[in-house]
Amino acid sequence: MSDEPRHSRKGDYRAARIGASFALVFVVVAILLVDAFDVNYEANPVVLAALCGTILTLLGIEVRSISGGNGS
Repeated sequence: MSDEPRHSRKGDYRAARIGASFALVFVVVAILLVDAFDVNYEANPVVLAALCGTILTLLGIEVRSISGGNGS
């Protein structure tokens, strides 16, 4: 049996996690920019912490995967 489809799927998951991380970074930057320039808007620290935690989790899975861990 060939491992070709399984290896391809693993690369797809890697690309999806990295892409999602970068998209969330842009969301955090956008929230902070709106907070900086709009007097009536205040960024919720809980939301920012949750987004940053998600980014770190997604990138942490990648680091673990690259370093030979058991990540997907």
